[in-house]
Amino acid sequence: MRLFLFILSLCFSLVWLDNAYATRYTGRSIKKYVEKTPREDENSLSSLVHYLIEPLDDDYDKARAIAFWIASRINYDEYLYSNGKTTKLIKSYQGQTAKELLKSRVGICSDFANLFTEMCQKAGVRAYTVHGYAYPSSSIYSRKHNSNTGHAWNYFMYKGKKIYVDTTFMAKGSIASSGRVGNLAHRRALKEVQHDNKYKSQVHEFDDYYFNFIYKDEVRDKGYIHQEQ
Repeated sequence: MRLFLFILSLCFSLVWLDNAYATRYTGRSIKKYVEKTPREDENSLSSLVHYLIEPLDDDYDKARAIAFWIASRINYDEYLYSNGKTTKLIKSYQGQTAKELLKSRVGICSDFANLFTEMCQKAGVRAYTVHGYAYPSSSIYSRKHNSNTGHAWNYFMYKGKKIYVDTTFMAKGSIASSGRVGNLAHRRALKEVQHDNKYKSQVHEFDDYYFNFIYKDEVRDKGYIHQEQ
């Protein structure tokens, strides 16, 4: 009798653990699903979010599909951040709305983070934008030297815990502009992105390490530091 009760208790524990921590889909299967996002569903935020979360019941999976789409479709615009001359955000930059970002497909960290927040909210996932700094752990940066390393990323709530996500660090697509690169070169790069995306959705590889990353582990694994304000 005791053995039977022990086995029964163990079964209930395993079911509870499965419900508490497991998700239905693997990262690989969600990635494949995201890669097949129909181009017509990418024209509006509502249709895009509806497609991405349609087969998913779990908030973790929903947030992961959203992060994977952003990281594989949005390009980081280095020129937009530095104006080709400095390492500081140009003062005139006001940020893009989600609608504008879906059209331009290029932005900086705040655009990435705000898009993730808005898409998650539409999906019913509690997500927030985090402001702070990000820099190599091997650098000499300190709190007073962080003016050039301002950054924005996210977290979403899942089963009472904060899950940190940095879609900017996940993304590998970028428009690189620095030094003597002029406005004309930047405009040409933007037109090329928009032209390509008009006829087919650009899909880039991405680093999924920064979905559900942990600050203290990042120093060891990536040699980088995220520091909240």
